[in-house]
Amino acid sequence: MSQPNVVPMVEVKAKAAAARPGLPLKLREQSRQQLQQLINGLFECTDDALFELADRSNSDADHHLYFHSMRQIRLKRAEIEKQFIGTVLADYDALVDGRKASVHHPEPQEMDADSITLLHGDDLETSVAVSGIVSKVTSQLSLPIMELTKRLDAICPAVQVTERINPLGPQKLCDAFVAAAEGLDLDIRVRLILLKLFERLVMQNLQPFYASANALLIGAGILPDLKHRGTAGSTAVRRPERQPEAPPRAVASGGGQPGRGGAPAGHGSTDGAPAAGFGATSFGFIQSLLAGLRSEGLVAGETAGPVLPTAQLVDVLSAVQGDAQREVSAVRLDHVPVLPNLHSVIAARAPDVTGLAMSQLRRADDDVVNFIGMLFDYILNDRNLAIPMKALIARLQIPVVKLAIIDKTFFEKSAHPARQLLNELSSVGIGWSSANELKRDHVYDMVESVIARVLNEFNENPEIFAELLDELRAFRHRDEQRNQLIESRVRQTETGKARTLAAKQAVQQLINQKASGMRLPAAAGRFISETWSRVLIFACLKHGAQSAVWQGLVRTLDELLWSLQPLQTPAEIERRDALQEDLLKELADGIDLIQLAPAEASQWQQTLREQLEEIASSDRTYLEQGQDRGDPLATRASGPFVELEEIVLATVGELEDPFHGEPPESSFLAAVDALKEGMWIEMDQAGMEALRCKLTAVVKPGARYVFVNRRGMKVLERSRLELARDLQDGRMRILNDTQVFDRALQTVIGNLRQMQSRPNA
Repeated sequence: MSQPNVVPMVEVKAKAAAARPGLPLKLREQSRQQLQQLINGLFECTDDALFELADRSNSDADHHLYFHSMRQIRLKRAEIEKQFIGTVLADYDALVDGRKASVHHPEPQEMDADSITLLHGDDLETSVAVSGIVSKVTSQLSLPIMELTKRLDAICPAVQVTERINPLGPQKLCDAFVAAAEGLDLDIRVRLILLKLFERLVMQNLQPFYASANALLIGAGILPDLKHRGTAGSTAVRRPERQPEAPPRAVASGGGQPGRGGAPAGHGSTDGAPAAGFGATSFGFIQSLLAGLRSEGLVAGETAGPVLPTAQLVDVLSAVQGDAQREVSAVRLDHVPVLPNLHSVIAARAPDVTGLAMSQLRRADDDVVNFIGMLFDYILNDRNLAIPMKALIARLQIPVVKLAIIDKTFFEKSAHPARQLLNELSSVGIGWSSANELKRDHVYDMVESVIARVLNEFNENPEIFAELLDELRAFRHRDEQRNQLIESRVRQTETGKARTLAAKQAVQQLINQKASGMRLPAAAGRFISETWSRVLIFACLKHGAQSAVWQGLVRTLDELLWSLQPLQTPAEIERRDALQEDLLKELADGIDLIQLAPAEASQWQQTLREQLEEIASSDRTYLEQGQDRGDPLATRASGPFVELEEIVLATVGELEDPFHGEPPESSFLAAVDALKEGMWIEMDQAGMEALRCKLTAVVKPGARYVFVNRRGMKVLERSRLELARDLQDGRMRILNDTQVFDRALQTVIGNLRQMQSRPNA
């Protein structure tokens, strides 16, 4: 058996580095000069930007903040410039010297949202801003960044250079600037302004920087044809050897055995050999389903003519993939894309790539093309996916077909990085509603960057999917942490409103039960309705309706109401006189709880004292005159006593479900009751795009369902009955944001089995 003609990559890179000993130093100096110019331009504009903000500020505090920040930056400008350039060059030197550990980009640390302090919140805001900058620049300059990374990899003998550790890449440049600016005593608002200026004046001007770096390396003979031959150094999956292939054979109905029924060969093996990682119940089972449909004419059959070898098919797909990346401007985010006929695309592109005409694909390759096409058809018809996400995911059809041809474990392993990446992409964009907003959305920038990098960098090495999956998950983790902070404020606000409403309702019922209909002095009635009700609401919210504080304030209300009523015996009048000072003190203490203005509190105390004394005097006079007791209130009918009307602290609309009309069916009520916090829905809006939002809280009274958008801001509130009716009438849909690829796989296989099991007509 002949040995493959493979030279170890480390040896190749070592020879390349040794042949050009001065090249790393030239690139280092060129990069230093260009970065110095960019960072100088940043600080020259920062003064003007902060001065303008100070001039436009509406408060003395903001005015002082911007001027203080401007002075800070002026004083430390030279130090920041020196540290920024020094960090970049130190990372570069470490990479060239082969000290990979010193340039490793740390993974974001896990944080518990409940324990985030203000400092952690500022760090989180900075991290999110940096992620947005990096994803945007990586998306815009993905090709030159990828080329520079591969060329640096070629001149660094002891380190495998990836974009994550590329010292001249967007991530490392942002990290270096953030670290250099840490010594500045800046408010988080100013720190974010500085980062925005860094993005606009440095990061958005990196195209000439990368172009000149690539030109220097190309001039030295480092991978001059990289654009045309794709990713260098891919060793994880070897290309299929170009060897004569047996013509395709029929797939038996029970197929799936290696070497029988047209099972696909592994790369580098003959057509009948078992393929590594190929399971009889995975792709072999899929092939058996497709074979049954092919025999019924439901899948295109074989045609006469030569067969396109698998290795050349991969080359054709790579060319089509490159075409897709160059057509990025043609992608429309407001329409569900139409998938191309891959067989036609391959047939049209094959002659240009291979120089040969082709009539058909190998059976295994044809099955991959057909089956992946069915999966993407399902994905683009999945109502759970937002239309912009469908438009982006559709661009991954060619890379996924190519991956499935190269790596058959793609069908076997649910944990395959490419499958997980598709699932993660669909989930991260679940909340997209309007395509018009996405160009300003940092999550969109990240998703677009991931897809662009797949199209640019996936040649034949599947490891790019694992790398991108890790980056997307880390980005999503940081984004969700930021959103959780905002959502928690929404929940606290809505819960506080609900608790206040419940307290108002409890106090309203209490006072109406005890005092409604009583004849009281007008001022005393106003005091109970307007002031003492606030005292009771405060106590209910702060201490609860079972607390000693609440019970004591209720007793004070009872004593006040009793004291304001006409009494019929000298003993009762004496008891009231004895209680008066203590009662007034308890009322004063209660008023203090709500921090009433001193003048207003004093006025109420004086008014109540006068009314209690007036009532006591009236009672004594009445008893001394020995008038008829038949109607004790008769002598007071003409006085200042009025009937206390029912007080209203919580309106009917606040307490009751605002739903009107025919009640929804019980099954839809049950579906609403099954909603959990974190679940997504789509709600139709009259004359507008459907709104996608997430349930963040169910608050009471009234069972109010509060929804937020993907940034954590409140966008919708509905009652239980309203939601059930929306669901019944089709205005609302509950979304599934998990495992889009696995759902597609399960559904398509189920459909194929049903089609195969149908009785012949």
